[in-house]
Amino acid sequence: MKRTRQYRIDQDLLDRFDRVNEALMQNKSEVIRQLMRKYVEEKEEELKVEVLEIVELRDNFPNNGEAYAVGKAENGNYFFAWGPEYPYADEVPSYNVDDGESGIEHFPTKKHAMEAMKATVDAWETNI
Repeated sequence: MKRTRQYRIDQDLLDRFDRVNEALMQNKSEVIRQLMRKYVEEKEEELKVEVLEIVELRDNFPNNGEAYAVGKAENGNYFFAWGPEYPYADEVPSYNVDDGESGIEHFPTKKHAMEAMKATVDAWETNI
């Protein structure tokens, strides 16, 4: 799904952008999407933190190749991670990610992270 956004850009930069894209016959929206994608990928890497410890891991849950995990990151926060990616990673995003299948949520204490994992496990087991 694509959404329209509005940003403020200096007129001289916008004129130059339009001139270049018209000369190259480029789709301006696609150029902006590519630039944005590259920027986001670079910044996401910068915002990763090292996983210091996995406190609890529920492997192959709720599906094979997926896990639920509570861990401690180098920034001092605890996290609850789920899915096929984040529970197994050596570095995780320092911000919350809720992509449905794979995600991570940060908490100030181990207790809060463990409670989040328990609530999710309980909800999953209730639906079985």
